[in-house]
Amino acid sequence: MTQSFTAKHFDPGRREGAIRFTDGSVVLRLDDERSYIYSDVVILAVNVALATRRPLLLAGSPGTGKSTLAANVAGVLGWKFYSRVISSRTKAADLMWTFDALRRLSDAQASTRAGKSSLLPRAAYLQPQELWWAFDADSALRRGAPGHGPRVPKAADPQAGTPGECAVVLLDEIDKAEPDVPNDLLEALDAESFTVDALDPPLRVVGSRDRVLLVITTNGERELPTAFIRRCVVLRLTPPTEDQLVRIADDRFPGPGGLHRPLARRLVELRKAAARQNLREPSTAEYLDALAACRELGVSYPSGQWDLLEQSLLWKRDRPDPPPAESV
Repeated sequence: MTQSFTAKHFDPGRREGAIRFTDGSVVLRLDDERSYIYSDVVILAVNVALATRRPLLLAGSPGTGKSTLAANVAGVLGWKFYSRVISSRTKAADLMWTFDALRRLSDAQASTRAGKSSLLPRAAYLQPQELWWAFDADSALRRGAPGHGPRVPKAADPQAGTPGECAVVLLDEIDKAEPDVPNDLLEALDAESFTVDALDPPLRVVGSRDRVLLVITTNGERELPTAFIRRCVVLRLTPPTEDQLVRIADDRFPGPGGLHRPLARRLVELRKAAARQNLREPSTAEYLDALAACRELGVSYPSGQWDLLEQSLLWKRDRPDPPPAESV
């Protein structure tokens, strides 16, 4: 489809240097960053998330641009950008705050041995994490302490150089977390608030739906809870088309691009073949690796050297063999 809605909250096409294509997609380069290709579907989904003030859940296979979208949206909006890659050890509270209990215990033992009360306040052992910085940067800077006292040093905002109070937060690969983590985030998703119960008394951190865009990615490795999905705007990203791959390659490798389209076409062929055989599909990053190798090593396409390169960079399996290339 072509864009037929009002991009009220987010429109990369209005930025200087943006290129809009007839299919409704927009290509935009921000400062020294590489270009990002926004399809009209992506632009609509970001606007829906901002209009409804709901998290944007990005689903899709690796290489579809899920992780890079959040940073580019923050750049277009001029908002701060915080990100966290989720692992199997990540707890929901780790995205809000962490408490160094071991250091506090060590300080308490040292204080006891010294025979004097020199233990720092509990706030001094708190480290604000991504959601806290996005929801309330001022209290995160103070680590939840009432004031900037010498015994509670200021925390360091990872985005201190970015002006404004609004933020995009990326929680990358949520499906790698334990099953209870998405449900434990429901309070933050619903009310944009959470409790720092490591403080005495506990501190309530409250954000504003107008100032925070939460972007969450999933590779589909684990089914997410229904209650979690219900609170999100869901966008499934599909792999780039042949034309989009060429645009990406043109941006990454300026200058003569004689191999960009033939290898893009070949990648699409391999993806279709892998899908038919229920195998892993080669990604956009692997396509760019293949182009880089061809350019640096002088490998032409098609050739015997390309066949070896394709096997090691794109197909990456001994059997079944990759399908024969269509006419170039």
